[in-house]
Amino acid sequence: MGTRATIHVQALAIILFAGISALAPPRAHHSFGVVYDEHKPVTLTGVVSKIEWTNPHSFIFLDVKETDGKVTTWNFEGYPPGVLFRNGWKKDTTMKIGDTVTIFGWQARKGGPFAHARQVTFADGTKKYFGPGPGTGDGGATAPVPDAGAN
Repeated sequence: MGTRATIHVQALAIILFAGISALAPPRAHHSFGVVYDEHKPVTLTGVVSKIEWTNPHSFIFLDVKETDGKVTTWNFEGYPPGVLFRNGWKKDTTMKIGDTVTIFGWQARKGGPFAHARQVTFADGTKKYFGPGPGTGDGGATAPVPDAGAN
Protein backbone atom coordinates (compact mmCIF):
# COMPACT_ATOMS: atom_id res chain seq x y z
CA MET A 1 0.00 0.00 0.00
CA GLY A 2 1.41 3.37 -1.00
CA THR A 3 1.79 6.44 1.19
CA ARG A 4 -1.23 8.15 -0.39
CA ALA A 5 -3.43 5.10 0.22
CA THR A 6 -2.29 4.94 3.85
CA ILE A 7 -3.15 8.62 4.35
CA HIS A 8 -6.61 8.10 2.80
CA VAL A 9 -7.30 5.08 5.02
CA GLN A 10 -6.22 7.04 8.12
CA ALA A 11 -8.37 10.02 7.13
CA LEU A 12 -11.35 7.74 6.54
CA ALA A 13 -10.85 6.10 9.94
CA ILE A 14 -10.75 9.51 11.66
CA ILE A 15 -13.91 10.65 9.87
CA LEU A 16 -15.74 7.42 10.76
CA PHE A 17 -14.67 7.66 14.42
CA ALA A 18 -15.77 11.30 14.64
CA GLY A 19 -19.13 10.47 13.06
CA ILE A 20 -19.78 7.53 15.38
CA SER A 21 -18.70 9.58 18.42
CA ALA A 22 -21.16 12.32 17.50
CA LEU A 23 -23.99 9.79 17.51
CA ALA A 24 -23.15 8.40 20.97
CA PRO A 25 -25.43 9.61 23.78
CA PRO A 26 -23.85 12.08 26.21
CA ARG A 27 -22.78 10.71 29.61
CA ALA A 28 -24.39 12.05 32.77
CA HIS A 29 -21.06 12.92 34.37
CA HIS A 30 -20.76 16.09 36.40
CA SER A 31 -18.74 17.69 39.15
CA PHE A 32 -19.89 17.51 42.78
CA GLY A 33 -20.56 21.26 43.07
CA VAL A 34 -22.88 21.39 40.08
CA VAL A 35 -25.41 19.01 41.64
CA TYR A 36 -24.71 18.77 45.40
CA ASP A 37 -24.40 21.34 48.19
CA GLU A 38 -21.57 20.84 50.68
CA HIS A 39 -23.56 23.03 53.11
CA LYS A 40 -26.41 20.47 53.19
CA PRO A 41 -24.94 17.42 54.95
CA VAL A 42 -27.31 14.48 55.51
CA THR A 43 -26.96 11.36 57.63
CA LEU A 44 -29.78 8.88 57.08
CA THR A 45 -30.48 5.34 58.23
CA GLY A 46 -32.69 3.07 56.19
CA VAL A 47 -33.09 -0.15 54.27
CA VAL A 48 -31.28 -0.66 50.95
CA SER A 49 -33.95 -1.17 48.27
CA LYS A 50 -31.78 -1.08 45.13
CA ILE A 51 -28.10 -0.85 44.15
CA GLU A 52 -26.92 0.19 40.68
CA TRP A 53 -23.30 -0.60 39.81
CA THR A 54 -23.09 1.69 36.79
CA ASN A 55 -20.63 4.04 35.10
CA PRO A 56 -19.89 6.87 35.50
CA HIS A 57 -21.56 6.73 38.96
CA SER A 58 -23.04 3.98 41.12
CA PHE A 59 -26.23 4.49 43.15
CA ILE A 60 -27.73 3.26 46.41
CA PHE A 61 -31.49 3.60 46.90
CA LEU A 62 -32.29 3.83 50.59
CA ASP A 63 -35.83 3.54 52.03
CA VAL A 64 -35.93 5.92 54.98
CA LYS A 65 -38.87 5.83 57.39
CA GLU A 66 -40.00 9.34 58.36
CA THR A 67 -41.33 10.24 61.83
CA ASP A 68 -44.90 10.10 60.47
CA GLY A 69 -44.34 6.53 59.25
CA LYS A 70 -44.11 7.47 55.57
CA VAL A 71 -41.20 5.86 53.68
CA THR A 72 -39.11 8.05 51.38
CA THR A 73 -36.66 6.48 48.95
CA TRP A 74 -33.40 8.44 48.84
CA ASN A 75 -31.10 8.15 45.83
CA PHE A 76 -27.40 8.33 46.81
CA GLU A 77 -24.76 8.74 44.10
CA GLY A 78 -21.17 7.56 44.44
CA TYR A 79 -18.04 6.20 42.78
CA PRO A 80 -18.12 4.05 39.63
CA PRO A 81 -17.82 0.26 40.16
CA GLY A 82 -14.06 0.14 39.46
CA VAL A 83 -13.27 2.64 42.20
CA LEU A 84 -15.66 0.91 44.61
CA PHE A 85 -13.85 -2.37 43.94
CA ARG A 86 -10.46 -0.74 44.64
CA ASN A 87 -11.93 0.58 47.92
CA GLY A 88 -12.92 -2.93 49.02
CA TRP A 89 -16.50 -3.19 47.77
CA LYS A 90 -17.68 -6.46 46.26
CA LYS A 91 -20.88 -6.50 44.19
CA ASP A 92 -23.70 -8.50 45.82
CA THR A 93 -21.51 -9.21 48.86
CA THR A 94 -20.50 -6.00 50.69
CA MET A 95 -24.05 -4.62 50.72
CA LYS A 96 -27.28 -6.34 49.76
CA ILE A 97 -30.86 -5.31 49.20
CA GLY A 98 -32.59 -5.46 52.57
CA ASP A 99 -29.52 -4.40 54.58
CA THR A 100 -30.00 -1.59 57.08
CA VAL A 101 -27.24 1.01 56.69
CA THR A 102 -26.48 4.61 57.62
CA ILE A 103 -25.24 6.89 54.84
CA PHE A 104 -23.47 10.20 55.31
CA GLY A 105 -23.38 12.58 52.35
CA TRP A 106 -24.62 15.88 50.95
CA GLN A 107 -28.06 16.69 49.59
CA ALA A 108 -28.67 17.86 46.04
CA ARG A 109 -28.89 21.63 45.51
CA LYS A 110 -32.43 21.21 44.16
CA GLY A 111 -33.46 19.48 47.41
CA GLY A 112 -35.58 16.36 47.56
CA PRO A 113 -34.40 12.82 48.30
CA PHE A 114 -31.24 13.04 46.22
CA ALA A 115 -27.73 13.07 47.68
CA HIS A 116 -24.08 12.32 47.10
CA ALA A 117 -22.89 9.53 49.42
CA ARG A 118 -19.51 9.77 51.12
CA GLN A 119 -19.59 7.03 53.74
CA VAL A 120 -21.75 3.97 54.41
CA THR A 121 -21.89 2.54 57.95
CA PHE A 122 -23.08 -1.06 58.18
CA ALA A 123 -25.05 -2.67 61.04
CA ASP A 124 -21.83 -4.14 62.51
CA GLY A 125 -20.20 -0.67 62.63
CA THR A 126 -17.96 -1.22 59.60
CA LYS A 127 -17.54 1.92 57.47
CA LYS A 128 -16.71 2.16 53.77
CA TYR A 129 -16.39 5.09 51.41
CA PHE A 130 -18.94 5.14 48.59
CA GLY A 131 -17.96 8.50 47.07
CA PRO A 132 -15.42 11.32 47.34
CA GLY A 133 -15.74 14.36 49.54
CA PRO A 134 -16.76 17.66 47.97
CA GLY A 135 -14.10 19.26 45.83
CA THR A 136 -11.48 16.59 46.44
CA GLY A 137 -11.25 15.19 42.94
CA ASP A 138 -9.53 12.31 44.68
CA GLY A 139 -10.61 9.60 42.24
CA GLY A 140 -10.86 7.01 44.96
CA ALA A 141 -8.41 8.11 47.61
CA THR A 142 -9.62 8.06 51.18
CA ALA A 143 -9.73 11.71 52.20
CA PRO A 144 -10.77 12.56 55.78
CA VAL A 145 -14.49 12.56 56.51
CA PRO A 146 -16.06 15.34 58.58
CA ASP A 147 -17.73 14.17 61.77
CA ALA A 148 -21.15 13.13 60.46
CA GLY A 149 -22.60 13.25 63.97
CA ALA A 150 -21.77 16.94 64.40
CA ASN A 151 -24.64 18.06 62.17
